[in-house]
Amino acid sequence: MANVTCNKEVVSVKTWGLFSRILHWWLVITLMAQFATGAIFFIWGDELSTAMMFGVNVPHFYIGYAFATGLVLRIALLFVGPQTLRWRDMLPLTPNQRRDWQETFLYYITLFRRPCPPSLGHNAFAGPVYIVFFIIALAQVAIGIFLSFMPGGTTQMNSPWMTVHEYLFFALIAFVVAHLAAVVAREINGKHNITSAMIHGYKEFTEAEYKALILNPDENNNPTFTAGDISHAHADNG
Repeated sequence: MANVTCNKEVVSVKTWGLFSRILHWWLVITLMAQFATGAIFFIWGDELSTAMMFGVNVPHFYIGYAFATGLVLRIALLFVGPQTLRWRDMLPLTPNQRRDWQETFLYYITLFRRPCPPSLGHNAFAGPVYIVFFIIALAQVAIGIFLSFMPGGTTQMNSPWMTVHEYLFFALIAFVVAHLAAVVAREINGKHNITSAMIHGYKEFTEAEYKALILNPDENNNPTFTAGDISHAHADNG
């Protein structure tokens, strides 16, 4: 199979397509740029001259629209994208998903002493967190667009919506910090090459993990896989 290969008891599964990977890094880059320009406003806003304020506000405005475009496309994939990107894959809806959510939660709170169930897409605990991120980011974009149409200067800066915008700014930073910490922890524990998978698209599993995924009767991760994929991968790869 083109999307499943096996070598030395490691099964590589094509999880993230090219478009989803480009979209992921687009959101990362534009969000980091927004954090940088937003931090300038937050820290030195009252001390900036009109020219400097304009010089920061223009890239913040345009990068915000670039981030918004990527965000809308990613939210669209929750409904029309591949199975591993859809909202049903990210929420604990089935009994198996709820069980995996509990086991993944225990994996984190016991500092990785408990086993973590494998997942083809987002892990069971991260999925709902991403949904919350999309909601917060969408609200942040909407408020940012609303503020951009307000008169500048005191009117804009003293708006209660600016205060909400700042709170959501810190909420998004908290998400990014938690996300990075979780990814680093998973990489240290040698689980499924999460970072590189978002570059080349393939996640790695042991044969036991892969069999558990494809034999899961009501798992939404990827119902198109069958138990025969393992043997087929062995036949193609020795």
